[in-house]
Amino acid sequence: GEHTRRVGRLSAAIAQELGLGPDEVTLIQQVAPLHDVGKIGIPDDILLCPNQLTPEQVQVMRSHTEIGGNLMAGSGIPLLDMAEEIARTHHERWDGSGYPAGLSGKEIPIAGRIVAVADSYDAVTHRRPYKPAWTAEEAWWEIARKAGADFDPDVIDAFTEVLRSTGLNLEAPS
Repeated sequence: GEHTRRVGRLSAAIAQELGLGPDEVTLIQQVAPLHDVGKIGIPDDILLCPNQLTPEQVQVMRSHTEIGGNLMAGSGIPLLDMAEEIARTHHERWDGSGYPAGLSGKEIPIAGRIVAVADSYDAVTHRRPYKPAWTAEEAWWEIARKAGADFDPDVIDAFTEVLRSTGLNLEAPS
């Protein structure tokens, strides 16, 4: 549960740094925690696997984006519409190499682009059964170097400013 709340808070901070309006920032903070809701449709043996997933298990895990999007589809309620958008697009990549639809650049809704960065950062800075936690600086460097490939460069710039505002000294390793 803490992961989802942290993703919501970081997503809102990035959205605010990007200059999104207060209503949109609030909406992103409220719905970003639902980014992985589709994982309710993923079997526990895959979700809780302590080892690297097989290619078949990876395909099942990737289906969480469609499951989550489908759960919230068609309501016409702004909160659920954005939750659907985020669930479907938070694993798309700026260069088109993501999933499920292979969207690229600004085809990916801004909320999905923001949550992709916040989710990635939180995932690597917290221990998981299959990996240790990275430092904030290590995580920033790895994510920042993927600007223009995995992530929207403007979102990375805003993310960097958010982290700097917390006192982190973010310099590229030599």
